[in-house]
This record gives sequence, C-alpha cells and structure tokens, in this order.
Amino acid sequence: MTEVVSSILGPLLEKLASPAIEEIQLLCGIKDDQEKLKRKLEMIQKVLADAEQKQTKEAVRLWLLKLKNFCYDIEDTLDEFETRALWRRVRLNEHLTLKRKVCYLSSWLSNFIFQFKMAHKMKELRKRLDGINKEQTKFNLSSDVHEKAIVPWRETHSFALASKVIGRNKEKEEIIELLIGSNDRRPKMIAVIPILGMGGSGKTTLAKLVYNDDRVKKHFDCKIWLSMPVQFDITKIVRDIIESLGNKEKYEKFDMLQNRLRSMVENKRCLFIMDDVREVTQEAWDKLTKLLEGVFEGSKVIVTSRNKSIASIMGTVPPHNLANLSQEDSLTLFVEYAFVQGQEKNHPDLMVIGKEIVSKCRGNPMAVKALGSLLYSTKNRSDWEYVRDSEMWQLQIEILPSLRISYDLMPSHLKRCFAYCSIFPKNHKFDSINLIQLWISNGLIQSNGNNQELEEIGQQYLEELMSRSFFDVVEDIDLLLTFKMHDLIYELAISVAQTESSNIKVWTQDISSTTQHISFPDPSGVPKDELSSCLSKLSRVRTIMCEELGSSASAKFFLETCISRFKHLRALWLRGSSFDLLPTSIGNLKHLRFLSLKGNGNIKKLPKSVCELRNLQTLDLGGCKDLEELPANIKNMINLRVLIITTNQRRFPEGGIGCLTSLRWLAIVRCENLEALFDDIQLLTSLHMLIIGECPKLASLPQGIKNLKALEHLCIYYCKSLRLPEGESNEPDSMSRLQSFTLAELPELVSLPGWLKGSTSTLESVTIVGCPNLRALPEWLQNCSSLRTLEIEDCPELSSHGICLIPTLTELRIINCGKLGSWEKTQKNIVEKTQKMIIDKNV
Repeated sequence: MTEVVSSILGPLLEKLASPAIEEIQLLCGIKDDQEKLKRKLEMIQKVLADAEQKQTKEAVRLWLLKLKNFCYDIEDTLDEFETRALWRRVRLNEHLTLKRKVCYLSSWLSNFIFQFKMAHKMKELRKRLDGINKEQTKFNLSSDVHEKAIVPWRETHSFALASKVIGRNKEKEEIIELLIGSNDRRPKMIAVIPILGMGGSGKTTLAKLVYNDDRVKKHFDCKIWLSMPVQFDITKIVRDIIESLGNKEKYEKFDMLQNRLRSMVENKRCLFIMDDVREVTQEAWDKLTKLLEGVFEGSKVIVTSRNKSIASIMGTVPPHNLANLSQEDSLTLFVEYAFVQGQEKNHPDLMVIGKEIVSKCRGNPMAVKALGSLLYSTKNRSDWEYVRDSEMWQLQIEILPSLRISYDLMPSHLKRCFAYCSIFPKNHKFDSINLIQLWISNGLIQSNGNNQELEEIGQQYLEELMSRSFFDVVEDIDLLLTFKMHDLIYELAISVAQTESSNIKVWTQDISSTTQHISFPDPSGVPKDELSSCLSKLSRVRTIMCEELGSSASAKFFLETCISRFKHLRALWLRGSSFDLLPTSIGNLKHLRFLSLKGNGNIKKLPKSVCELRNLQTLDLGGCKDLEELPANIKNMINLRVLIITTNQRRFPEGGIGCLTSLRWLAIVRCENLEALFDDIQLLTSLHMLIIGECPKLASLPQGIKNLKALEHLCIYYCKSLRLPEGESNEPDSMSRLQSFTLAELPELVSLPGWLKGSTSTLESVTIVGCPNLRALPEWLQNCSSLRTLEIEDCPELSSHGICLIPTLTELRIINCGKLGSWEKTQKNIVEKTQKMIIDKNV
C-alpha cells in the first residue's frame, strides 16, 4: 500500500512547487493553502517507511488507504492547475487575433469561475489533510526508518543463459528425436507431444529451445507458435494459425477460416507449438484436429500445460514431466544470474548464503532466476542475508514467496510501474515505447533532478525490471523492444496490484470501486443496462483499454459513457477498433495524456474538439488508413511528445505539426498519398526520433530537416519515390546529436545526404538495406569516431570506397552487395578487429 503513496508523494511535492502551478495559485489567492499542504505532506513523507512496516495493523493500513486516496485527489487538483496554465498559453496566442474587449471579458469571467471553484476545493483538501495528519500521530511513526530496496546498477547486463536451460538438455534432445527421428504410429493423426510441469518449471523455455533448433528448422516446412487463450476457442486458434502463416485478411465466417487454413497447411510438414493450454474438451480437440486433416505426414504438435488431463486428451505419446531442478543444477542456475564470469570464487561467504537461498526455492527455475537477478546488483552480505531470512518464506504459497521477495526489494517507483502491467492480458507483448508513455501519462515516471528526459528515465526503469528477470525480451528491433511477462510474474503483478488494476474478462465480473486502471472486453452485443451497471461501479478510472472496439450501438454507448463518466482519465487505449466516429465529447477529457486509435481502418475524421486536449502527450493514429486529414488546430496540442500518423492527405500544412515544439518522437507511416511534409519542420527543436515509412509518393524532404539538432535517431524506409539531396553539406553542426540512421528500400537513393555529415562524432549505428542505386558511401563516414555497427544489404552497386577505413567497427554485416567482392580480402586488418561479422560469401 505505502509503496504507492511514497511514489506519488515525491512528484506531488515537485508539482506543488512548480512555477506554472504557483502562478495560477497566486491568481486564485490560495498560495497560503498550497504552502500548508506542502509542509504537511513533507512531514508525512518522512514516516512512510515506518508505516510500511506497521501496515499489518488494521488501523495503519486504513490510514494508508485514506492517505493514498487523498494523494490521488490532490494530484487531480494539481492537474487542473497545470491544465489551466496550458489553457492560458493557448488563449494568449489566440487573443492576438481577437478583439481586445471581447477577449478581456471572456477571460475575466472564465478566470473568476475557475478561481472560485479551485479556492473552495483547495480549502477542502487542506481540511482533509489536517485530519489525516492528526490521525497518524496515534501510531507513533518514526522518521528514522528507511525503505529497504536493492537497486541494480544503471548499466544492465545480459545473461549468457538466454540460449540454454540448465538441466533440460536431455529433455530437449528427447523431444527433438520425437519430432524428426521418428514417426507417430497412428497414421492420419497428427502427433502430439505434451510437456507438463508446474508454473515456472521451464515448459515454455524448453519448447522455445526445440522450436528454434536448427535441426527442427530444416525438418519442417513451417512452424507456428500459439500462445493459447484461457478458453480453448477454436475460432481464435484457427485465426491465429492463419495470421502466423502470413495471412492478415479478416474472415467473418468460420467456414471461410477453415477453408483458408486447409489450403495453407495442405501437404506441408508443420510444427505447431500450443503454449500453456489451460483447458480443453475432447470434443473441441477432435474438431480442431479434423480441421488439420491434409497436413503432410510427419507434422507434429508440442503442447505445454500444467494440467495432466490435457495430456490424456491431446497427447499421442507419453508426456514429458518436468521435475524441479536438482540442487546442483539450481545452484548452477543461481550462479549464472547472481555473479559475473566466475566472480563467485571471490565471494565464498556469499556462496554459502546463496546455497541456503537456493534450497528454499525448491528447484523452481523461475524462482532461482528471479532471486539471482536481484542479488546480481549487490555484493553486500547484509542484503543476501535479508533475502535468506525474509519472513516471506513462511507463506504457504507454492512459488510466490521468492518472487514476492524480489518485488518487495524493489524501489517504490518500480513497484508501481510493475503493478501497472497487470492491466494487460496474459501473454500480452508489450513494446517499450508505448509502455513508457503509459507510465508517463499516469505520473509513474519520477524526475531525477538531472534534467533527464522522462523517456530516458522510463527506459532505465524498463532495464531495471528486465535485469531483475521481471520482463523477458521477445524481440529487439533497433530502438523498439518487445517483451512479455512469464506466467508467474504476471500472477505476481495481479497480486500486488490488488484493486488498483483489473483485467475484465466478462461484464458481470466483480469490480472494486477503487480500480484505477482497467481493461475491458469488446462490449458489442452486451445489453446497455449491463454495461451501465458495470461502469457505474467505477469512479476513479485513469486508464481504459478496450481493443477491437466495434461500431455497434453497444460499443458507441460504452465509449460515450466512459468519456462522460471518467473525467480524470489519463490514458485511453482503443487499438484495432472499427468505429467511424470519435465522440465530440472527447474534448472534455482535460486530463487525458495518452490516446491510441492505432489500426482503426474506418475512422475518417477526428472531431475538432480533440485539439482541446492540451495535456495530451501521445497520439497514435498509425494505421488509420481512411483518415482524411489531421485536425486543423493540431497546433494547440502543445504538450504532445509522441505523434504517430497515417492519413490520406497529400501534404501537411505549415503552422500545424511544426508548432508542436514538445514533440520527442514523430512517425509518419503508411501515408499513401503524401507528396510532401511540412516546411517548418526545423521548429521541432526537441525531436529525438523521426520515422518516415511506407510513403510511396513522397518525393523529397524539407530542407529544414538538417536543422533538427536534437535528433538522435532517423529511420526512412519503403519510400520508392524519395530522392535525398546529394553532395556535401556546408553546415557541420547539422544532425550533431544523431546516433543512428536507417535507410531501407529507397530505390532513388544514389548517395547519402550531406546533412548527415554533422554526426561524425556521435554516430554509433548505420543500416542501409535495399538501395539498388547507391554507389558509394561518403568519405566522412571513415571519420566517425563512435561508429560501432554497420549493416549493408541488397545494395548491388555499392563500391567499397568509404568502408575501408572505419577502425572503430565492432559489428559488420554485408549481404548481397556484388561490387564488394574483394573487400574482405583487401581489408584483413579491419576484419580482424571486428568482433561480430557477417559477410555473404557470394558477394
């Protein structure tokens, strides 16, 4: 409970002292109330660590609950002050074009109403805090107690264990032998190999090792990995198989689905992995296998499950039961995560404690891995003893005690960010950009006082959670990480989130009135009274997720009710939806920070009121292929940090996107009619990342792009008409902070633009793919003092000039570049220094 309060209080105190809020509060005449609130909150903050240790007492727990609710209310109030400050900035610009008298009267009346309302609210809050502060004196809380947390090094590490499973090599070889070395004895039936084991025993990891083995890759024509839903939904399973095989079309009728499936797998030797099957009936399994009739003889299925009955229904061979690791293997696994390259030999005293900790994990790989990751960051004996002696080991829970210890020893800001992830469904794949922006939108990222960007701090949070083995990386593409949570970690997130977050499966499910972050199923077809009954239980909602929201009357009612009811909503996630109109009432969500309409192929226009969302920081319109244009007043969304655009317009007007000076991340993708960008792009002085992709008619980039001096990452791809300026640049300071650039599938590219030259001292990574007319790399590239990675692929006309003298390279990849045939032989000195090199021998 208190980890939520303590991580809110810090940012609250910062907000109370911010210039924007102080200015508004002076106008409202409530500066005295603000100072008193600040002083009392600072006093309470000093005793929170002690309150955490005493919250087993009912009275302390209830007091913390009151304090937490107060913190959320004061945060909402301060949000209103910040919103008012933003409103004043926009109005000031608008006033320049309005008649002074009308402008003065309108502002005076508006300010008077706001001041009266906020003065009353602040006095009420001060009285509430007086009562809370008076109550805590009964508990004799001490200010000398400090939060116990183990904080990893800022420089995170990647474990060598990512590609192997200690103690499971025998099982791996046995399963591969069944897959490729023998045929099932029951003809015309697909062979099924069950892998059974308790949560965290390594079922999924073992299946991944088999799935990715080179022998398996060569043996099967196609491989399909399925993260199974809780309910064995045949329609969803068939749809997932079809999508895994590369078909993204949507089929409305089941007979269309099954016909498509049969045509795609017919006469092919397929491997299906059905990961984490929770329940299945014989009837459902028989129906699915009948659909797969026609697959090539020798096709196989691997199914992982905790449930023995699954093996009896689905299996055609005896199951592989994964026992817990032996003490020896558990200790080996622990050492892999707790130490670095034999460092345990330097700490024999810690090894003694480590053996005692391992013995308490009862051979469960997930538990061993989590605690090893935790203790990697410290070699302080008292920290190791604290873990060994934790009272959590006494809990009568199968596996959670060790994971709960890992959670409890995290700093409070990480606890909130981790617990927030329980809002996603099981097996959900996160991406780093969206998750960090969701954290920011809900105030979960704390400023560190070093003028560091919130996105950078959020990235550090992610790395810390990954270093503790709370997140597993699924894919790493350039700067975008995709990851997911292990089943047990997900269960831990649900456990610690308690009533803060809820993932609704059915509309009749019980929901706590204190739930703040909530994920809903598609409301299509659900009666309005049932929807209304569910939503009426909630009042404090800050995040709403509802993927694939349809265009039915029920869906429309649901969306309009959410917008009208939850005035303090911070994040609205409506990905993959198909409604054609966003309610105009969206403009009333003054606190909204995050809005995702990604993948809505039906929406044609956004209401003008969306531009009234002054606090909005992330707007994702990617994949909105029918969107005619951006709203004319998008310039008023002055707080936007992330903007992702797909539209049908031919060009973006000046005085629009160029006015969004808070933008850090801009992606313009799949704009099929776009011929030109906006000429005032140089005004985006805070832009760190620019992505332009799949814009086939885009012919040129504005000249101002070379003046984006804050730009760190540039990616341009699949723009077949795009011509970039050739020749050297006379502006050495252009792109002076650029760290990486990617140019892919640009047939008109002949040479690199000269404005990239300014990045010679900062450039770390260069990727060039599918540029058939690129003839040479510029001479300045050999002067790049930080360049580590160079990847060149499918550039048949490229000569070796410009590559030959780059001494800093540690990773080099050259594939299908015909004119570089002699490069490897003539540049042996560079090859010898390059740590990781892939060169196509046919070049």
